[in-house]
Amino acid sequence: MKKRLCIIVAFAISSVLLLQAPLFSLTADEQFASVEERRILAAIKERDERLSAREERLHGRELQLKTLEAEVDKKIAAMQRLRTELNDLLDRRAAEENTRIEELSLIYERMHPQQAAVLISELETRLAVNLLLGIKKKTAGQIMERLNAEAALRLSKAFTDLSVNETAGN
Repeated sequence: MKKRLCIIVAFAISSVLLLQAPLFSLTADEQFASVEERRILAAIKERDERLSAREERLHGRELQLKTLEAEVDKKIAAMQRLRTELNDLLDRRAAEENTRIEELSLIYERMHPQQAAVLISELETRLAVNLLLGIKKKTAGQIMERLNAEAALRLSKAFTDLSVNETAGN
């Protein structure tokens, strides 16, 4: 009886071990119950490969875009610095021009009105107007009286056409 019991136990143990491990290993094609399952798995695998390749391309383009963005930011910063420098130079030039016009206005103010009228009539309109604006009103009036009619009319129109921005700095 002991012998029988040992055989039954051995049989039970071997049955349990056999049920846990497959009797033979199946190949990839034999693991599926139908051709349709193989086709679906192949399609999923192909789609996964395409998505992986696309993800790699997108990652590469993302890196390129970040590099380009950094370059653009650098160029914008450089352009802003240049713009600031240019504005500073223009402001400095305008200030120097205004200083020279003020000095020239004083010279014209001290001239005899007839002499000043002859010279102002030959100047560019904007400069002539700026000079007259820098001269005392009484002296400017005397100069305007001595201008020929055409020059007086031209300067009078220029005075009325002046914008607030043009006269604010003068």
